[in-house]
Amino acid sequence: MTNDIKSIENKFITNMGSGVGAASALQGLIVAAVTSSDGRHLASAVARLATKGDTQGVAAVRSIIGAIFPGAKMKKAKDKKTIVLSLKDAEFDDEAMQRLNVGVADKLSIRSTLVKRVKGDTEKKELVLSDYAAKLVKRMNADGVTKAALIAAIQAA
Repeated sequence: MTNDIKSIENKFITNMGSGVGAASALQGLIVAAVTSSDGRHLASAVARLATKGDTQGVAAVRSIIGAIFPGAKMKKAKDKKTIVLSLKDAEFDDEAMQRLNVGVADKLSIRSTLVKRVKGDTEKKELVLSDYAAKLVKRMNADGVTKAALIAAIQAA
């Protein structure tokens, strides 16, 4: 079983370039962590990403782990080199895991919308036209475009 988990971890690190394949491998690592209550391989994957300098990947994986295991603690070990993931005080969020499963099935990339889907932040904010217009006028004033010129350009379009 350990070799299988290590091969999934290796597959995850290798596939971080594509994002979609990495999401599938991350799902396998998380399932293994849930069944064994052991976060070593997730922590190892985060450490390997950090060693490679993939800060975006580290942030994405940490966010997904935090959404699925609220209360999990990830910190550097005493040797200051390895990362330890403690699942002792963590709870398992089944809804977040279901969102991960759906996201992987939909072939979402770990580098784009998968993190938002797992966290549940998929709702679009309502557009308040007056606020949008005020921000647009402010931005155009900074670029030297007057309100009258902006209105004329909108009417001409």
